[in-house]
Amino acid sequence: MSIRHCIHCLLLAAFFVPTSVATAYAAEPTAIRIAQLHIKADQLDAFTAAVKEGMEAALRLEPGVVAIYAVADKNDPTKLMFFEMYVDEKAYQTHRDTPHFQKYFHATKDMIADRVLLEAIPVELRDKHNTPTNK
Repeated sequence: MSIRHCIHCLLLAAFFVPTSVATAYAAEPTAIRIAQLHIKADQLDAFTAAVKEGMEAALRLEPGVVAIYAVADKNDPTKLMFFEMYVDEKAYQTHRDTPHFQKYFHATKDMIADRVLLEAIPVELRDKHNTPTNK
């Protein structure tokens, strides 16, 4: 799966922001991060457990986190892509400084064989809850 295809899939996944998230932020997020990670195969279970714990804490505790999506390559589950949306750059920096992110970061840094990190800007973010219907 090419990085372009993975990014396309993640952007499509962003369209499915749940109602509670979509209505909580009237303005579109301005800080978007995309990460492509290759996880060491023998560390995959521990890595995904740490990801789930960190994502849950970020969404529960941080008002500036709009959404975080994690997906794995269907043919190689050690290749993961993350799509993260924050209300602004300050919210992203705040996220990086939280105890739960620091715990995730230090617990997983040696589990990652390779990483590509991208900063993105929104062009158009849509889901069923912020797209007008023709009546």
